[in-house]
Amino acid sequence: MRGSRLWAGVLPVSAILAAGVTVGPASASPAVAPTGVQQVTAACKMSVGSVTDAGDHYIREYTATTPPSMTGETAGLPATFLDAGMAGSMVKEPVAAGSRYSGWMVFGNVMWAVSYEVDAQNKPIAGTTKTARVGSGWSGYSYFETSRTTTRTNQYALRSDGTLFRWTMSGTTWAAKVSAPGFSSVRAMALISQTSAYDTFLATTRGGALYSVRVPTAGAFKPVVKIVRNAGSRWEKPINLIAERCGQYGTLLIGIDRNGENAEMFAIGHVNGTATVINELHWVDAEFADPVYFRMTGRPDLTPPLNGE
Repeated sequence: MRGSRLWAGVLPVSAILAAGVTVGPASASPAVAPTGVQQVTAACKMSVGSVTDAGDHYIREYTATTPPSMTGETAGLPATFLDAGMAGSMVKEPVAAGSRYSGWMVFGNVMWAVSYEVDAQNKPIAGTTKTARVGSGWSGYSYFETSRTTTRTNQYALRSDGTLFRWTMSGTTWAAKVSAPGFSSVRAMALISQTSAYDTFLATTRGGALYSVRVPTAGAFKPVVKIVRNAGSRWEKPINLIAERCGQYGTLLIGIDRNGENAEMFAIGHVNGTATVINELHWVDAEFADPVYFRMTGRPDLTPPLNGE
């Protein structure tokens, strides 16, 4: 079921063009973003993973057509992730037999590392499913994400009291835990930028505001928060936010409202406070009824980092 009310904070197409993210005409042509001076010709896309009520893993591709649409669906491992409550981004990487999916998920109160392999036809291979218990105490968290680059892997989590945490992975060990308070009004977050110096998130609040949150990867754990859209701009609707790189400087963002079983897609220019250009690409022509959603990505050495700020 798709909604009809738009979220606010969007700009006209002329402003988007000036900012470097273009939108095609309303004839089901794609939204595209520039790469340097040249403009890419293919539509920006994102791969979104989900876990169904039955514990099935699905991978769906969404493309910035007009209106945005689901352009691919792949069934992964069935009936395995029952009662998953939260998941970070999951990696798909090549292996000898085909591909391996891996990431971290929360079941009840416990975080687990999970992985499995599929063959060339994306059929799960028996005996390849692996799980490793990370630890308990996760029932009080509302958001979790993994940021992977070629030099580091960081885990982020938002606790219900508004404390943002980060761990730096050392092999399979969650190390160097740091935290910062002050995020109690946050409703949803999405990782939008990864550099050697910082990770950046977009965050919505229950009051309908949109913020950027830049977190340094070294030194003091002091997030830099900037307003992108003021409270009351109706950004309170998404329960999940998922972002993907769109061209050299842009971001394709999908906001999922699981209560309404719908989602809206946005093309966002380089994030720069209230000057950030946002274009609403309309409701996605698909339904969103699964309890858990997360970004699907590739191995860091094979996948360009997010570049939204």
